[in-house]
Amino acid sequence: MSKPCVGCGWCCIQDPCMESHRKYGYMRRCPDLFWDEEKGRYMCGLMLDPEMGEQVRRSQHAGQGCYAPLNLWRDDVRNRDDDK
Repeated sequence: MSKPCVGCGWCCIQDPCMESHRKYGYMRRCPDLFWDEEKGRYMCGLMLDPEMGEQVRRSQHAGQGCYAPLNLWRDDVRNRDDDK
């Protein structure tokens, strides 16, 4: 297992998953990514979806660690919605 996901948002902002591409087409950022102020991290709306969440969690290996464990965003988890 890699380092655990910290919800930095890098994956979904920089390189949306295939589930996102299937649902929305090729977009720069997944529309289902949202910042949870209370938790202080990004959350995946696709994984939380009652109909497709289980499939998305399985395809994205939820709970099995970070896709980019050396990424510097891991040390600076914050809302990047207004970043250019």
